[in-house]
Amino acid sequence: MSSGESKSGGGEGRTVVKKFKAVTRKEGAGFTIHRPIGDTQMSTAMTDPFLMLDELGPITYGKGEFEGAPWHPHRGIDTVMYLKEGQGDHQDSTGNKGTLYAGDCQWMTAGSGIIHDEGRNHPGGKLHGFQMWINLPKKHKWTDPAYRTIRSNEKPHYTNKDGSVQANIIAGTVGDVKAKIQPVVPIQYIEFMLEPNAAYTHNIPKEMETCIVYVYEGDGTFSSKEVKAERRSTLLFSKDGGAVSFAAGEKGLKFLLLAGKKLKEPVAWHGPFVMNTQEEIMDCIRDYQNGKLVRAKPKELLAKSWK
Repeated sequence: MSSGESKSGGGEGRTVVKKFKAVTRKEGAGFTIHRPIGDTQMSTAMTDPFLMLDELGPITYGKGEFEGAPWHPHRGIDTVMYLKEGQGDHQDSTGNKGTLYAGDCQWMTAGSGIIHDEGRNHPGGKLHGFQMWINLPKKHKWTDPAYRTIRSNEKPHYTNKDGSVQANIIAGTVGDVKAKIQPVVPIQYIEFMLEPNAAYTHNIPKEMETCIVYVYEGDGTFSSKEVKAERRSTLLFSKDGGAVSFAAGEKGLKFLLLAGKKLKEPVAWHGPFVMNTQEEIMDCIRDYQNGKLVRAKPKELLAKSWK
């Protein structure tokens, strides 16, 4: 019996159609990440509209040891940095700068093009966070860059009646609690945290055919078939049905749930650029080499790719 239930969406429960462990890779200035989305286990058609999800840490660094991700470009995507623990500075090619602290989230629309530097000046100590890339529809790839920082105390938060199930809502809805940012591509980006032996059923709108779970702490079971999952488990769910049910084990359960409406557009992807054709990718590379990638100044306001 579930100890709580989201009221959005509906339909029969989704089942797990694929399960695997996130791969480990080196990124940025050589730091180690775990990558559940964006490697070889699932195609971009399977994860559409999500392109990549990386988990950094949890790991402890000495002061000055973590070099972050030095200056690099992006075009055609949204990037979302969710910092669980630690802190880091960021800046971009037009002079915008700031600092993310534990619990903060930065949602950046690269749009027509941006060059930025992130994760610098970590003071030492534990570092843990997630970066996700979301594809932009063709009609929004040339929108002006924009970003928004959501501080830890600003994130919408859901708690069930007995407090055994909690959720941080970066995008989407849990119960009657809505995120501060709703992208034009309907998605859910939710962090669920369950006490030991707690259970929950979360309904997802049927239009969101893609549903992926990544477990970052604890263990538990998912769907009516009680598929077991533990740290670094990645689960891809069936397209039909709205609800995803889950239950925590003896150690509790913490995971990210991503759900989204598929764009069903061609994907041309080279490094930090994601467009619709290889010709557009070559344009990105030429623009970057010729200093023409950045066409507009990002602003601390809602982008055209957000509602």
